[in-house]
Amino acid sequence: MTHQQRSILAVAMLTQGVAVGVTVGILPVFLQPLEAAFDAPRTQIASAQILIMVALTAGSILTGAALDRGYARPLMMAGATLMVMAQLVASIAPNLGVLALAALMAGFAIPSIGPITAASLVTRVFDEERGRALGLMSMGPPLGSGLFAFLAGWGILALGWRETFMLFAGIAAVVLLPMIWFIVPHRYETEATPVAAGETEAEEVTMADVARMPVFLWSAAVFALAAGISTGWTTHVAAYMTGVGLSEAEASTWLAVQYWMGVPGAVFFGMMADRLGVSTLFALLLTLAAACFAGFALIPDPTAAKAICTLFGFSFGGVIPLYMLLLGQRMGPDALGRAMGLSNLFMLPAVFGAVLLAASVFESTGGYKSALLVFAVGMVISIGCLVGSNRSVRDA
Repeated sequence: MTHQQRSILAVAMLTQGVAVGVTVGILPVFLQPLEAAFDAPRTQIASAQILIMVALTAGSILTGAALDRGYARPLMMAGATLMVMAQLVASIAPNLGVLALAALMAGFAIPSIGPITAASLVTRVFDEERGRALGLMSMGPPLGSGLFAFLAGWGILALGWRETFMLFAGIAAVVLLPMIWFIVPHRYETEATPVAAGETEAEEVTMADVARMPVFLWSAAVFALAAGISTGWTTHVAAYMTGVGLSEAEASTWLAVQYWMGVPGAVFFGMMADRLGVSTLFALLLTLAAACFAGFALIPDPTAAKAICTLFGFSFGGVIPLYMLLLGQRMGPDALGRAMGLSNLFMLPAVFGAVLLAASVFESTGGYKSALLVFAVGMVISIGCLVGSNRSVRDA
C-alpha cells in the first residue's frame, strides 16, 4: 500500500465516521433532551431521522453526478462546510423549525463526505486489494457513530445540548477541512479507458428498467425492511435503554456499543459470505434481528437489554455488505449503481414508518413493546422476500 493509498483510505474512514457519527449516530442520544427543551412529543423529535434520510437521498443524486465528472476536493469541502454549518444551526435553534432545517442541511451534506464519496475515492486509488480497502473503509461509520454517541452522552450532561452541537461543529471543522484540502486531489482525470467505456454502456439500463425487474423488487424489499426498520428503531434505542432502568450516560454508552459491534459484524458476515453463501448468511442475519426485536419487547430487563443491544449491533453490521454482495449477484455490474440508488428510495418509507410507529406507540402506552413485535414480524417478512428473490433468479 503506497503513501497515497494510505492517505486516501484514512480520509475515507475519517470523513465517513464524522459524517455519519454527528448525524444518525447522535440522534438517539439527543432524543430525550430535545423533547424536554422544546416541550415536544417524541414523534416530532424522532422525525429528524426522516428528514436526514430524505435529504441524504436527494444529496446522493447530485453527489453521484459530480463524482462521475471526477470532482473530489471541491465536492468534499462543500459537504464538510455544510455539515459544520448544520451543527452550528442546531446549536442556536430557537424552535423546531430551525432544528428541522439543521437536520436537512446535515442530511444533504452526508453523501459528499460519506460512504458514496469514500467508495469513489478508494475505487479510483486502489487497483489491487480494492476489496480489502473497501472493507477497511466500511469501518468508519460504526466507529464514528459509537464515538460520537459516547461523546454526546457525556457532552449533554457536562455541557448542555447546545454546547455539544457546537463541540461537534468544531470537531468537524478541525478534522475534515484541513484533511480534505491537503490530501484529496482537486479533480481526478476521467479518461476514456475500457472501464469508462463499460460504464457508458451501462447508461442504457435505465432506472425504469431496473424497477421492472422482479429480482430487484424482491431484493429491494429485503433491504427496505432490514435496513429501514433497524435504522428507524436505532433512533429510539437510547430512550428504550433508559426506560428499562439505565441512566442517560449508561444508555449512550450502550448505544455506542451497539454501533461499535457493527465493525466485527461487518467483518464476520463479509468473510463468511464466500464460504456459506450470501443468501444463507442473510437469512441468519435476519433471524438474529427478529430474535433481538422480540427480546427487546418480551424481556425488558437491563442486563438482557445490554446483551440484546450487543447482538443487534453485530447483526446490523452485516446488512450493508451482504446487501451489496446480494445485489451484485442479482443485478450484475451494468445495473448495480441504479439498483443501489433505487434501494435507498425503497428504504425511506420503512424508516419513516419505523420511526413514527415506535414514537406513537411510546406516546400512547409509555413503552415500545407493540412496535418491537411489529419489527420482529417485519424481519420475518424480509426472510420471505429473500426467498422470493432467490426464486426469481431461478425463474429468470
